[in-house]
Amino acid sequence: MRARLIHLYIAKKFWGPFFFALGVFAALVVLGDTFEKMKNLGNGTTTLLDIISYSLATFPNWLTTIMPVACLLGAISVISEMVSNGEWTACVAGGFAPKQLFRPIIICILMVVGVTMLMQEFIVPPLNLKANYIYYTRLKPRVNYNQYLENDVLIKLSPRQILYAKTADLSSGEMTGVSLDTYDNNWDIAEQFVADKMRWDTSSGQWIFEKGLHRTFTDPMETTEETLTDYPAPVDIRPDQMSISRVSENLMSIRDLTKRIKFHQKTGLSSASARTVRHSKLAAPFVTVIMCLLGMPFAISTRRKSKILNIIASMVIAFSFWWLLSMCTSIGENGYIPPFLAGWGPVIVFGIVVFFEFKWMKL
Repeated sequence: MRARLIHLYIAKKFWGPFFFALGVFAALVVLGDTFEKMKNLGNGTTTLLDIISYSLATFPNWLTTIMPVACLLGAISVISEMVSNGEWTACVAGGFAPKQLFRPIIICILMVVGVTMLMQEFIVPPLNLKANYIYYTRLKPRVNYNQYLENDVLIKLSPRQILYAKTADLSSGEMTGVSLDTYDNNWDIAEQFVADKMRWDTSSGQWIFEKGLHRTFTDPMETTEETLTDYPAPVDIRPDQMSISRVSENLMSIRDLTKRIKFHQKTGLSSASARTVRHSKLAAPFVTVIMCLLGMPFAISTRRKSKILNIIASMVIAFSFWWLLSMCTSIGENGYIPPFLAGWGPVIVFGIVVFFEFKWMKL
């Protein structure tokens, strides 16, 4: 009973500094981004409501970025305050081990991590699409903007088959200005389909060419042509299996990244970048926990309560961790190290540091 009360007391103390840090950092980031977008007010289409709507749509993404730092600052603040007030010494003298006192803080951090993961998976991606729509229709308007439409798309459908489309909208299953080229083992073109449009026919479950030509290259000097009208296309990949969006992979959900990886593996393209980002997202909960465990013992050694010192320590630890994460991710995306190592390497390195830190401080 006594342990439960102590744990509840520590857990309640965590949320104050956490929400304070979250609010301050979020306000700074959002206000900075909002004021930066204010320069678009003079373009004749942007209104203050558009800027506010854009900021609200991007806010969850900023929030998920800030949450790990807020967790770290909250954890350090709770411990340093307990140390400065003598509560930490009293708890230890009462038979509580430091690891037991860390437990309620870790539970609170895991709750925040769970919420962050759900937001990144189900809330942030659709809101980013909404933000892009507002940006390209109101803040910096583009003529006939369609957020699902990709221009000048080049898709490797198989090791010897390449598809080019002037425009592609997978949400409606339509591509225009299509050229589908098939090559032989010597990479000489063997067959070519050219069509005004290629559409996905849901009833037959296949792609259909509309108003096109079928060219067959029998030898370098001879070609045969056939006019096409509603002709089945030799493409066996459904629209929902394709991944051609130019949205940054860091803004994609784990589900969308998995879809892209499967598409790249099926077509023979490199999936190193998508696999690296997916591993980084899967490792994110451990990153936050280990980052906090790295900073919490520091608070025990600080005998005087200093919010400024806590903030500085939190920022140094967070940016050191993020620097290593960014470096490993960048190297992994370019294929220089395995995606698993790029995503989980920083977790392993700092996990070892935390192990020896706790051992050295006898926690």
